[in-house]
Amino acid sequence: MPSSYQPHQRFTEADRDKIAGRLRDAFADGRLDQPEFSRRLDDLYGAQTYGELEPLVRDLPPVRTYQTPAVVQNVQPAPEPGTFPERKKENQPQRNLQGLLGGFTGVVVINVIIWFVIGVANGGEWPNFWPVWLLIPWALMGMGHFGKRR
Repeated sequence: MPSSYQPHQRFTEADRDKIAGRLRDAFADGRLDQPEFSRRLDDLYGAQTYGELEPLVRDLPPVRTYQTPAVVQNVQPAPEPGTFPERKKENQPQRNLQGLLGGFTGVVVINVIIWFVIGVANGGEWPNFWPVWLLIPWALMGMGHFGKRR
């Protein structure tokens, strides 16, 4: 309701909708039971002046207003245009060779095992060591990561 209303003045549909919203909120919060909520809604839709609206919400808490969520309240403002904030470098744990090379290590190991099984199955006649073509890039990748700092 407007702050400077007169009890004998007629209200708008927007005012009626606001009061209905307050009644629905009170019902949802458990402040009104079903019969009381229904009675007040019936009175609301029968009312015509501000004086008839005021008793419907007199005993209800004031209207809730929008509040900024706590998560947003604690956020630092954006930097000035053209400036860049300093980023803190996180300490990264030392990675081992297997972590650097990922799943490629597994592929190399499987190929070496296949080569070994073929050699045993041929009665000790070992074929050329063809997994070397996988070991060369694997070794180069591993050596390339040792000298880098992060």
